[in-house]
Order: sequence, then structure tokens, then C-alpha cells
Amino acid sequence: MLDHPLHLRTFLSPSIPASLFEALAGHIGRSLGCEVVLSFDETRSGPRPGEPEPFSTAEVDVAFVCATSWVWLTAVPDPPIRLVGAAWVPIDPRSEDQPVYFGDVVIGPGGPTSLTDLPGRRIAYNDDVSLSGYHSLRLALVQQGIDVHAVDFVRSGSHLRSLELLQRDEVDAAAIDSTVWHRVCHEQPALDLVAIAALGPHPVQPAVARTDLPAAVRVAVRAALLSAHRDADVTAALTHARLRRFVPIDDTRYRILADELARSA
Repeated sequence: MLDHPLHLRTFLSPSIPASLFEALAGHIGRSLGCEVVLSFDETRSGPRPGEPEPFSTAEVDVAFVCATSWVWLTAVPDPPIRLVGAAWVPIDPRSEDQPVYFGDVVIGPGGPTSLTDLPGRRIAYNDDVSLSGYHSLRLALVQQGIDVHAVDFVRSGSHLRSLELLQRDEVDAAAIDSTVWHRVCHEQPALDLVAIAALGPHPVQPAVARTDLPAAVRVAVRAALLSAHRDADVTAALTHARLRRFVPIDDTRYRILADELARSA
């Protein structure tokens, strides 16, 4: 099917465990009968508008990116990516067995108790591409008539780092991917932090393929993801990441998100 390795990249670690993507790479390789080369970009949740992206040059064939990157990269003439057509479903009961998640606003003892308390406070976010950690909060503030410029946003580099800053009282609150927050609560039940708001639901981070990847390969990757929960290694990695399985998707939820972001710009 391919005469070269399939290049898979994730922009979602370390907040989403690397072990998940390692298991998925192995499963995709076995399913397609080819080598899969996995790489990590931990500097951002996905390519930003106007930045070089790795799809047009075929540096990357398939990637996991934040939904905002999909919005930006498909808003240009001749988009360099398209959806693979499969996305994960969080275990979090709030997702109601759908491929959606939230931006959870988390505080420590004595922290702000609502979004209206955030002006003048220091709020940690992972990066400015992130939907759950950045754009969902800005969107919610705009919708409530709260001046986003009155909030002191502090870039941490990852959701896990945001929680570390919060625990050290270096920030007053943190906007966290709900799947990450659900995993942290599961692993650290005595953690003295609470969520005061759930922003969303929003579509989860999609798997995307470069536009000129042969359709047969993209379809095969989709099939591999949809069957991944039958692989014992992937099942263990999904469960550890507080994810259930992959389900078929189209671009409907992502188009709605694009409209919401455009209205709040």
C-alpha cells in the first residue's frame, strides 16, 4: 500500500500520554503492513495560521492536532489536510459517549469561584493553539461580556504544567483539557483542586491526513483507528489516557466550532 514509512505525528503530548500514540503507531503499522515512524511536537497543540506546516511537504502523513489547527488549515485555498474520519471518545461521563470534550477551569483553595471572578487573576493555559486550554475560555468570556484583556493569561507549555503552576500558587486558575483533568482526578483522588466551570462541549482533537495522501491509505488508517480498541496494547493505553475507543466522524462539529471562533474573533 505504501512504498515508504507512514509518518505519524502528535502535537498532543505530554498532556495526552505518549504511550497512547506509541500503541496506535504499532497498531496502524500492523494493520497497514508498513513501518510507522512516530514523532512528537511538544511546542504547540498544532500548526498556527501563517506558520510552516508539515503536510504540504509530506514531512507528515497523519497527525493528531487540536481542532483549532483543523479550523485554520482548512480555511485556506487548497487546504493541506483533511479529516481521517475517526476520533476518540473520552471515558468522562459528561461526553455522553460522543467524541466531545470540555475546557475545565480548575482552581485551588480560595481561588475564583466563577468566570466573572477571572478579571485581574492569573490564568494558566497550555498554548495559544489549544481549544480546551485557551480558545474555549476566551470564547466563554466573550459570550459572557467579560473583557478578555482584563485576564492575565500565563502560558505554561502543557496542561500538566498548568496544574503544577496552580498547585504552587503561581496562578489563580488553570484551563485544562477535560480528558487530562479526568485522568489526573482518577490518578490523584486526594488532589486539592476543583473545577468551577466546564466549557463546551467541543469536538475532540482530530486525526488528520495530508490532502495528497492516497485515499486508500487514509481509509486504511481510519479503519485501523476504528478497530484499535480490539488491540490489547491500544486498549490499555486508551484506558490509561481515560479514552474509550475511536468512532466515525465527519466535519460537522468542526464546522460549527469554526463559526463560533469566527464570531468571537
